[in-house]
Amino acid sequence: MSFISRALTLVLLFFIAGVVYVARLAVLYIGADIIQNGWRLLRQGSIRCGRLSLRPHVAVENLSLLQPKAAGGETLFSAKLSTLESSLVGLLTGSKIVVAIQEATVYMQLDSAGVPHWLGLLQAVDAVKDVKASAPPPVVEPENAPEAQPRRRFSSNSTRRLESKNQHATLEYKRVSLNADISAYILRLYLRDSFLELPEHAALILGDSIDVKGALGMPNVALHADATPGYDSAWCRDYSSWPAATSTTGTPLYPIVLDAKAEHCHLHLQGWRTTTGLLLQQPIALSQHFTPAFAKYAMRQVVPLLGAAVGLQEGSSVHMTVRPPELHLPANCYTVRIQPMKMIVGSNAFLSSLMGLLKFSKMQSTNVEAWTSTVEADIFLNGQVVSKRMDLLLGSSLGACKGVHVIMWGQVDTANNVLDMTLGIPADTLAATGIKSLPRDYVLPVPVTGTPQSPNVNWSKAVAQLTELSIRRQVTKGMPWLSSVINSLGGPKLDMSEYPTAPSLVGQLPWEAQDASQEDMALGADLIQL
Repeated sequence: MSFISRALTLVLLFFIAGVVYVARLAVLYIGADIIQNGWRLLRQGSIRCGRLSLRPHVAVENLSLLQPKAAGGETLFSAKLSTLESSLVGLLTGSKIVVAIQEATVYMQLDSAGVPHWLGLLQAVDAVKDVKASAPPPVVEPENAPEAQPRRRFSSNSTRRLESKNQHATLEYKRVSLNADISAYILRLYLRDSFLELPEHAALILGDSIDVKGALGMPNVALHADATPGYDSAWCRDYSSWPAATSTTGTPLYPIVLDAKAEHCHLHLQGWRTTTGLLLQQPIALSQHFTPAFAKYAMRQVVPLLGAAVGLQEGSSVHMTVRPPELHLPANCYTVRIQPMKMIVGSNAFLSSLMGLLKFSKMQSTNVEAWTSTVEADIFLNGQVVSKRMDLLLGSSLGACKGVHVIMWGQVDTANNVLDMTLGIPADTLAATGIKSLPRDYVLPVPVTGTPQSPNVNWSKAVAQLTELSIRRQVTKGMPWLSSVINSLGGPKLDMSEYPTAPSLVGQLPWEAQDASQEDMALGADLIQL
């Protein structure tokens, strides 16, 4: 064999060894999961790039990420310039790989069913697996439903494509400023001077800018925790304490921490990347500044009465958690829980009519102080919102009660803008109107239909129920024998052996907890004096 042939063979061997070495470093320090998904995207044509230059750094112009053609081919990400800011020595030694992406745009568009295009892309490369939540009972239109049937329940597992009245078909989008710093093993990714394109209502809630910091892999998660006050990485340090693999949540691969700080919102997420998606170590924590946009586009969809809120009475932020089924992302349902709030509710027709019904004229034409219990709702991706019981204390001391206590629960179909809820008037509020000695858990139910923007309360039915209830109490107190006579003749029961109640309370009533705390403090003070 000639010298030239031997030299070429030696060069080829060195080249192969270098490729293997770099591949090994990539798998160890970037992650086999990231490389595998990137290769799948490249094979199906989702990654496209323009001109490649090598000086002074390796750079790619016009890099973009697209949906598969079969799913619509929508652009999900585009960047004018992506630069590898690492030397050859740094690459070969695996010490540091820095990639800077300039003037990028991340598109968060939704399809006609309200599902993000990004989710479709991840599902196309088999990177994630949905975890389904149980659905409410089938739809029964309240206008046509017999009295004996239960009130309507919205279906949450429908896969129909929504008609033109679906809000997602006419969504307006808005860009907000985006900067990101992501550490993935030895890879450091920067997004500079970039934008996130969101539905307009989401952009108004979040604000004009978002800064994201993320860490993938145990070393980076530990460094992130050390650099962030109040965080600890003890939850993922011991591999033996990681969650066990299951068919739905997958096998944990590496830990992830994500912090996103927007102008009006702060989000914290931590968990494990798994073979089926992301398994959260705890529910997603959110802190949201209370703004008119938040009340209008978020709170009103959960409890319409809160859409008229104009501000918080205590503090400036609303604290909440988001919990998917089995703590797995993605999912088709997310349970949102909001801590009790003290707020100011602006005067509106709903509030005025309620106070007129209960004869609290002092509160009909002014802003009203409001104190909520824990607010909890199941939000489905197809637009169905199932609101759990929320108790609301309106106003300060009025007569014999410490405000007007009302309850709301029910469902909202945000895709078709339909409201089906119940306004409950409990026994303590009815006692303040003169209807006393009711069972403690009695609740007078009043149907609320219409839309979240314009709730339609059946006030005529509420007046009739109040009148009937007043007669019941008078008969029960003064002439209990009359109830048995009327019932024997086939008339309605006038006693209180059967009565309506509300669903179970989420948490406890904060005003009752405060009263108990004040009583304990007063008792403690008396004991000290003794």
